Amino acid sequence: MGGSMMEHATINDTTVPGIFSRPLPVPPQLHGKADARSVLHYALRAGGGHSKLVDGVRTLTWGYNGALLGPTLRVPRGKPLQMWIANGLGVSTTLHWHGAQVPGEVDGGPHNLITPGAVWTPALTLDQPAGTLWYHPHPDTYTGPQVYAGLAGFLLIDDGEDERLGLPHTYGVDDIPLAIQDRRLDGSGRLVYMNRMPDMMGMKGDRFLVNGVEQPYAQVPAGWLRLRLLNGSNARIYNLAFADDREFHVIAGDAGLLEQPVALRSLLLAPAERAEILVDLRLEQGRSLVLRSDSSAAVPDLYRMPMAADAYDRGRFDLLQLRVGSPSGQTTHLPARLIAAPTLLADGPKHDFTLNGMMGMMGMMGGGFGGGRTADGPGGMSMGIGGRDLFAIDGHYMRMDVIDLKTPLGRTAHWRVRNSSTMAHPFHVHGTSFLIRSRNGNPPSAHESGWKDVVLVRRGETVELLAPFHHRADAKHPYMYHCHILEHEDNGMMGQFTVT
Repeated sequence: MGGSMMEHATINDTTVPGIFSRPLPVPPQLHGKADARSVLHYALRAGGGHSKLVDGVRTLTWGYNGALLGPTLRVPRGKPLQMWIANGLGVSTTLHWHGAQVPGEVDGGPHNLITPGAVWTPALTLDQPAGTLWYHPHPDTYTGPQVYAGLAGFLLIDDGEDERLGLPHTYGVDDIPLAIQDRRLDGSGRLVYMNRMPDMMGMKGDRFLVNGVEQPYAQVPAGWLRLRLLNGSNARIYNLAFADDREFHVIAGDAGLLEQPVALRSLLLAPAERAEILVDLRLEQGRSLVLRSDSSAAVPDLYRMPMAADAYDRGRFDLLQLRVGSPSGQTTHLPARLIAAPTLLADGPKHDFTLNGMMGMMGMMGGGFGGGRTADGPGGMSMGIGGRDLFAIDGHYMRMDVIDLKTPLGRTAHWRVRNSSTMAHPFHVHGTSFLIRSRNGNPPSAHESGWKDVVLVRRGETVELLAPFHHRADAKHPYMYHCHILEHEDNGMMGQFTVT
């Protein structure tokens, strides 16, 4: 396997809380360039470079239009878009518009492969509510290592609703995107991927990054602060809270605003889930706040098997320091109501999914760790992830030439997802935003009542979803449903469906 298992000889020990020595990078925005037909053009290039994930250490990484991560794409609702996606890597990749309601042929899943040196030019229109979406690679069996190498970015849909409501909306000032990720580095600062047996349960690191920097600080104005939170980690579940246990308000989930703000003191965020929160800093000028993950206070039994856990699943670690300055002069507030509550009528087919666990486990362990699928990542990082023997859906592993499910266009499907495995799984569906109808027969929590595209299904739990499908996906370019623990997805915990 690539990457050394030696101790962190040249890197500061992250067990010491509160480094906060470097400013938070805010991704630049791309608004698109309009042509004569008012089509907005966006260009991204996947390539490599050096980054300082940890202060004083240079690490080889991948990114879009730079060495790490990518720009924030600002997209107006309902406008035609032309994307130009160039592959400057030495391996094939794809680019998936996570959370976007687009036809299967431009979804960016495993069937939209971009070979080295090629350019993919999908045309699409995002006619859906404003929300915090993201983009990332989605090649079959290699999604985990490519995202881990640094390929990801925000995709924000605008419809003017946040301005009308008086929400903070000055990008990078009082409206800040935060991509939260964990990574593991060797003593030379190289990314280490899948070099320990517990990594089979999902790749977790011991360095905690926000927008690609370990424990940064952000200068923010006194007033209402909007944070767009993305769990961009491969496998780690975060339980986000402030160190002083202060209250904050969730105003949006994965794919749009909630009916009304929800006051919380902690927020569980699974891989690929997003949330927008408002924090009241009106009386905090001159003070500092710390955003952290307190996994010790998280819902128990998220990881039942010891191999699924590590020391940081049971502990607490700091992520970001907010340094509050003077007011910005912007007039913003927390509205009592946001949007009308979404409703759906289940007029489409029903289907039950079962998330299966530990299938063929002994066979995998006997066959050796990190089986045959390998490729070179940045700095020689191995991209081998093992065979398809761990987790499955309905007893099947992902097969590129098999359609597992068909659903009719223009109908709302009623899906039930049951988790019979030994750990929690974030279940993601392409091509739609869905509503959670129930968890084990009970209504969802208030902060989960809006539009979503990822739902965390805990061990032994059954979650009911209502999923409308407004775009086609044929057998040549089907949609995916899968676990968004990326190593599970790459190992085959994924299926394909058409919408016709």
